[in-house]
Amino acid sequence: MITLKDAALISGFTGLQSGDRVVDAGAGSGFLAIYLGSMVAPSGKVFSYEWREEFAKLAEKNVEKTGLKEVVEIKRKNIFDGVEENEIDLITLDLADAEKVLEHAAKALKEEGWIVGYFPNVEQAKDFVEAAERIGLKHVKTVESLLREMLIRREGCRPQTKGLLHTGYLCFLRK
Repeated sequence: MITLKDAALISGFTGLQSGDRVVDAGAGSGFLAIYLGSMVAPSGKVFSYEWREEFAKLAEKNVEKTGLKEVVEIKRKNIFDGVEENEIDLITLDLADAEKVLEHAAKALKEEGWIVGYFPNVEQAKDFVEAAERIGLKHVKTVESLLREMLIRREGCRPQTKGLLHTGYLCFLRK
């Protein structure tokens, strides 16, 4: 599950901006599509692929609440069958077996476009990067997304001992 810290790293490292075109795979609740939509608005577009009807409905409901219906489109399609859009600036892949989408994704990207894969396990990240390099995509970086809050108090400061620290690994690829 992608959180705000993950989404911020994606937008920050890729330079996402207003007017960009994005494909998001694995819409889930729509959180990432909405976040990305707020970044590319008003003239950009996010196409979020979701093949599971219950998640597509939930994502659409959440997009509606944010007022981004003109920017974020929830597509009831399986991205493993292909990417319909082209000249895409960024593709985010938050799904199992994401390496199986890479050829479709690479064809949809504009030159110098980005693909970002999100993985809970480092072995998945490794498989993704190796598959990407085999088809000629450039691995720019892989980062672990961590956020650790600090306890600030008169008697001493230290890291909090609880909280959501690791959420996943983000692999950044470039065409």
